[in-house]
Amino acid sequence: MFFVGLVFWMDLGGGGGGGGFVREEEGKGELCVVVGENKVVDVELENGLKDSDDENSGCSFSSALPKIARLWQVPVSTILKLTIPSTMPSKWNRFYVSANICLCPLALLYSCSSFVSIDHRIVFLLPHSHFPLWSVVLFVSMSLGFIHYMIEKDPPGTEQLSSLLMAFVMSVFWISTMAGELLDCLAACGVILKLPPALLGLTVLAWGNSIGDLVADVAIAKAGQPAMAIAGCFAGPMFNMLVGLGAGLVIETAGVYPLAYELRFHVSIIVAFVFLLLSLMGSLLVMTWFRFRVPRFWGFCLISVYVLFIAVSLAIAKFVN
Repeated sequence: MFFVGLVFWMDLGGGGGGGGFVREEEGKGELCVVVGENKVVDVELENGLKDSDDENSGCSFSSALPKIARLWQVPVSTILKLTIPSTMPSKWNRFYVSANICLCPLALLYSCSSFVSIDHRIVFLLPHSHFPLWSVVLFVSMSLGFIHYMIEKDPPGTEQLSSLLMAFVMSVFWISTMAGELLDCLAACGVILKLPPALLGLTVLAWGNSIGDLVADVAIAKAGQPAMAIAGCFAGPMFNMLVGLGAGLVIETAGVYPLAYELRFHVSIIVAFVFLLLSLMGSLLVMTWFRFRVPRFWGFCLISVYVLFIAVSLAIAKFVN
């Protein structure tokens, strides 16, 4: 949450600062028309003499912000370039493409470590020698990357389907990795604050999962595409429920097979199902009644329902063991 807020603050703050400076210059242009050239020159000189020190200090602070941002942007962007292929031929780089060939298979092997152990020893090249699986994958990928670096010297003419698929898969890998780290942090917070895991999932994890959809849907709606925004509001949770929950249950049941996986329900989860059912049924009835047009009051009603849901969840977490 801190880094998301920092990114938004730097993005909006930088844009706002630039816009304010332009508006100040435009204001001086309007003053030049009304008052006249001589008086405006005097006013600008006086303002320049009075505010010179403030501008110097402000410029020094504002110029330091991009440098501070680069301290954590450079390593993150470098790691992403090394593991996520670029899909644009104009940004093609032979070194980064070869690094993608070397590192992507190893990252995918790590993501599949719940199914296959990366230390599993297999026979490779020599008949009586066993090597760890990660070393075999690393050797093969590094060999292919070296061959690519020596042979390929010109960028491709068009976008390649293999690069698009690999970029998508590696993006999902990083999202999954970050989500795993977030879950570990949530578990630690729950242990420290003695909060039930269901409450953390219904609040903090839900907000972290939905902040990207919220920003995208609001931006699309403001751009004049309300139908696309509404479709995104329902398609995103549907994908999470069907694919995310389905894949998670398949993995867990495969781990305990042939025994049955015991699913432990908390009271707050049942309450969440009830509120979700009410909101979906209410949206269906309201949209049908208004001939598939969403009125403004229904938006306020949905926000009120969510606030009531958070209040009920907090009350349950406090009074129900």
